[in-house]
Formats: sequence, structure tokens, C-alpha cells
Amino acid sequence: MQNNFLEYIKSNFDFSEKEFEEFKSSISKPLKKSIRVNTNKISVWEFKDIAKKRSWELTETCNWKNMFYIDRDKDLKTALGSTFEHISGLFYVQEVAASTSPYIMSWDKIDENEYLILDVSASPWGKTTQLSEYYPNSIIIANEFDKPRIKQLFTNIERMWSWNIWVTNYDGRFFKSVENLFDKILLDAPCSWEWTCYKWTDAIKYWNIKNIKAIAKLQFWLIEWALRSVKVWWEVIYSTCTLNKIENEQVIEKILKKYSDKIEIIPTCEDWDFKRLWPHKDNTWWFFVAKIKKIKNLEERETKKFEIKQSIEKLSKKEEKNIKHFINDNFWEELIWNYHFYKQRDEIYVSEKNFSKLFDTLFFFKVGQQIWTIKDWIFAPNHFLSEFFWLTNKVIEINDEKLLDRYLRWEDIEYTWDEKWYVTLKNWEFYIWTSEVKDWKIKNFLPTKLAKK
Repeated sequence: MQNNFLEYIKSNFDFSEKEFEEFKSSISKPLKKSIRVNTNKISVWEFKDIAKKRSWELTETCNWKNMFYIDRDKDLKTALGSTFEHISGLFYVQEVAASTSPYIMSWDKIDENEYLILDVSASPWGKTTQLSEYYPNSIIIANEFDKPRIKQLFTNIERMWSWNIWVTNYDGRFFKSVENLFDKILLDAPCSWEWTCYKWTDAIKYWNIKNIKAIAKLQFWLIEWALRSVKVWWEVIYSTCTLNKIENEQVIEKILKKYSDKIEIIPTCEDWDFKRLWPHKDNTWWFFVAKIKKIKNLEERETKKFEIKQSIEKLSKKEEKNIKHFINDNFWEELIWNYHFYKQRDEIYVSEKNFSKLFDTLFFFKVGQQIWTIKDWIFAPNHFLSEFFWLTNKVIEINDEKLLDRYLRWEDIEYTWDEKWYVTLKNWEFYIWTSEVKDWKIKNFLPTKLAKK
């Protein structure tokens, strides 16, 4: 551990000698494994019942109601990420600290109102899908700067039933050009990643104030740009996974000094303006969160307008009608809700929201849930069709653990019906997958990226 890092902590925080020693000791200890129950799919009490059957021990964490530490000492046959419960999206492996900023935005309450919410830096995606749970009727814009990582973001969105997430790929600087667009913005800012010393002992080997001050400049700009993008009387959540005050309190002080009459801080704790998590107090890595409300427009400045050539288009009424007929003919189900269908090349997406008006403002990589592909007017439903529409006819139950394990390993399953037909697969009380019976087998539609390793 770098002595200059420890000296900084000791001189900048009001620790007694005893507490400082507790802090140093906590850094060398492994973090407890923690998970977030996905309330998009299952209630907490239902998941607790499943955990009990699996001999998983769940312990409540410091604050939020669906975050738990998990102990699987009695069930180590399968890696946590390869369990049926994880593959089917009943929970997300997430560090307690990483779940803090969505918690602060929502105060751990489900908000049924409709908002337009931006997650400026969606990676590593846990907080993005968490926002989907807290704001089920809103549109969540998940911005992922690193294009190669977008496919993994898609996987997590689909697995977690986070169907109100739409994906963009912008440098964070872009959002200064779309003023007063969003109701809420989550800015989990790029930072010096001090917390990674838990995983890599050399993580802060080159820790120094000069590098941190350079990062803090970027963080200040990102907050400023986010404040331009958010509407007046709405808020920006700023967070980092660092301890030093340069990237946290001092960045906030700087933005307050520049816009003292245009923004205000909303306290995140009973006695403090900011939320801080500490390893020796909260059994997680360190984390900082601030909540900033915009009370006036920032000064006007000329912004560049971008011409958007969207790769996604809304389906015609005729195309939508054909899709509804397909579901009716093959699954004996009548679509009675007002769904909105979109097409990107040969992929069909569906959403409960119509946000075509945003197509002139933002370029999207994903809108809603992909449910099939179409080529020459031949539809090919995918794994997620039954999940999205909750199709309950033509159901085959797979309750045998060995058969389920084979399916999760991307095998076809023998079946006694030799007719070609589409079906919904069910496990326990969950209607989960779409598949096809063909050649005496249930064909495996499970995406290979979700299959057991």
C-alpha cells in the first residue's frame, strides 16, 4: 500500500488512531460477495424462498431492501454466475457500493412516473438495470462510450428484463449539446479507481496528487455538461468510487462556486450533504455520492447541431399487423396492448413506449427488447419472445434439474412430439423462454452468451 495514499487519508479525514488502523486492516480483507434481487422478475420474499432451497444464506446490507450479502458455502457445485437463477436474471452480482447512486437518486422507492433518465457512463451496467427497477415507466438512456462493450450491455438488459433501457454510444462531452432534455441524470464519473486495490495490490502503486487533479478537471467538465442537459428543477447524481476529496468534495465545491445561483446541493444523508461509504464501516469498498439540483438555466452558449441518420426505424402498421397475426397463429395469443415495434436491419424490437421523437436528437444502438429476426417476411422468434409478452399457451414445463442443466449448456432436449410448433418453456412458476419443437426435440433458442460455461 502506498504510504502517500495512507498519509493523505490520515491527514484529510477525522480518524482516531484506532479507526485509522481499522481502515487499513479492512483494505486487505476480501470483500463479501453481494447480489441484487431483480424485482423486475421476482419479489424479495420469493427469492429468499429459492435461496433457502439452495442453502444460500442471505444477509441484509447497510441500506437498500433488495441488496444482500450471499454465502454459498453449502452449495459450491456451480459457479454463482452459472446458476439458473443468475442466467435467468433473478439476481445481479453487484457490489453494495456500486448500487449506491441509483439508491440515492430514488431513495430506494419505486417511482411509477414517466421520466427521461440518462446514465452517462453505463458500464459496468449494474446501476443501469437498477434504474430500470426503480423507474419502471421511464425511459433510461444508457450511454456506453466503449463500443465493443455494448453487446455485453445488451446481454444484461435482456437478462434482467430491463426493457425500458435504450442504448447510445457517445463521448460524455456530447451531452452539453442537448440542453434541458433529461429529467434525471446519473453521472458515475471516470475516476482514479482507488477501490481496485481490493482486486490488485498495485492498483494505487502510482497514486499521486498530480494525476488525481487532472482527473478532477474532467469530472468538473462532465458535471457542467450534465447540468446543461438536465431540465431546470431536476437533478444530477454525481458519484465516484474514490476516497480522496479532490475528486469528490472539491469538485462539488468548484461547481457550486461557478454556479452558486443556478444549482443547489440536496443532502444525501440526515446529517451530511454527501453520502460516503467506507470499507471498515459498511462492509463494501469506498464510494461517494452527491445530489445536485438545477434551479436555473446555465448561461446560454452556441451549441453545434448534429444531423442524425438513425439506423432504427418504426415499423409500418402493415408490418405490426403481420407480427400480431404471427403471435396469434403460433401461440394462440391476442396482443391487446399498444406496443411499439422497431426494425434495425433484420432485427425486430418492441417497446411499450413510443420515443420516435428522440430519433432526431440521439442516435440509438438499441430500443426496447429484441424479440425476433425477419428475413423475406419469415419470422424467427428468439429466446425472449415469451418473456416480453408473457405468453401462457402451448407451454412445456422443464422442472427436471438435469434437463434444465442440459438446456443451459446449449443442448437440445428430446421430446415426444414430432410436429413443428413454437412453444413457451416454463420452469417452476416462471414463463421464461421461447423455443421450437422440431425433429423430436426442443430446439435450444438460448443465446450462447447466456449459456453455462
